[in-house]
Amino acid sequence: MSALQVVEIVLLAGCLLVALWLVLLWLRRRALAAHGPVSPCAVRLPGSPRWRLGLLRLSSGQLDWFSVSGVTTSPTMSWAREGLDISTPSMETVSIPGLATAVCLTLSGESGDLADLALESKIYPAVRSWLESAPPGRGVNVT
Repeated sequence: MSALQVVEIVLLAGCLLVALWLVLLWLRRRALAAHGPVSPCAVRLPGSPRWRLGLLRLSSGQLDWFSVSGVTTSPTMSWAREGLDISTPSMETVSIPGLATAVCLTLSGESGDLADLALESKIYPAVRSWLESAPPGRGVNVT
């Protein structure tokens, strides 16, 4: 086997691994979207200067955040809908690859600030109305 054949085999194996990884990410994204709307976002924990890119899912009782490059379908971070408050978008401009026009929000709960979120500006109204609407089963028999 010549050196050229070895290089071709190694390059083919690398291309197959990259293709497999992309298919796995696509399948994961579809599995996440099966349980609620999913949109790209970034999160920054209190005291940290670093933004982490991920996916935000609005489920019936909680706001879930998933790391963008993971393979698991369980959320990395989750915030209960009850008691959650979202600030109005701040004027802070952030440049996050993967988010075209990001607006920054602060998630807070009963224990104080939980995290900062950077969302695309067109997603903010959906998140705000999700938070302000009644969760399923709440207030059904209100007269």
